Amino acid sequence: MRTPKEYTDNLKKKTITESMLLDCLYSVNKRAKNYRDKERGYRQYYRGNRYAYDKYGNVDRCQVMKEEYYSQKEKLLSVLEPTCIHKEFIGYKRIRIYDYEPEYRKNLKNFVWENCFFDPEEDREVWFGDVEDKKHPEYHYYLFYDINGTKTFHSPIEEKDISKYNLEIVKIDQLQTEGHEITELVSTQFVKKVLALIDAGDFQLILSKPKK
Repeated sequence: MRTPKEYTDNLKKKTITESMLLDCLYSVNKRAKNYRDKERGYRQYYRGNRYAYDKYGNVDRCQVMKEEYYSQKEKLLSVLEPTCIHKEFIGYKRIRIYDYEPEYRKNLKNFVWENCFFDPEEDREVWFGDVEDKKHPEYHYYLFYDINGTKTFHSPIEEKDISKYNLEIVKIDQLQTEGHEITELVSTQFVKKVLALIDAGDFQLILSKPKK
C-alpha cells in the first residue's frame, strides 16, 4: 500500500502514532509469517522428493528473512507494555520407540507418528514410532500485547523467563496464524524509517486513550 501523507508528515516531526505503529507491526508480522510458510513448504518439498535438493538455498533464505522480520517486530513492540502472558498447549512430550525394543509391538496402536531409516550396520530398515507421554504436557509462552482493543500481538518467551514479568498467565487455545498479501501492507522502507526513530530514542509516541 502507498504510505499515507499523514504518516510521512509525522515522521518528519519524529512522531509515531498508534495507527503508524499498528500498520508497521501488522506489516512485519505478516511478512514474517509469509516467509515462515514458504520455509515450511520448501522443507516439506525437499523431504518428500528423494532426488531434490535446495540448490538455491531457498530454505536458508526464507529462514533469514523470517527471523529479520520477527526481529523488527520485537523492536516495534519494545515501545509498548505487555498486558499478560499467554500459555498455549501444544501437545505432549513424545517418546520414540524403535522396532528392536520390546515395547515396539505393544505400542503399535498408540503411535502418533511413524517412520524408518536405513541402518548400514544392521543392513536393514529400522522402523520407529512416537507415543505421547500424557504425564508431560508441553506449552508455548507468549507476551500478549493488546493495543486498545484494536489489534493484538504475541511475542514468544521461554518458560524460564516468565518470572521476569509480574504478569497474569492466561491459558489459550492453539494460535492460528497465516500470511497476508504484501500489497496490502505498509512498505518495508516505511517500517525501517519508524525503526530508525525507535533506535535513536528521539520520538513521541501517541496512543489513543483506552476504550471504557
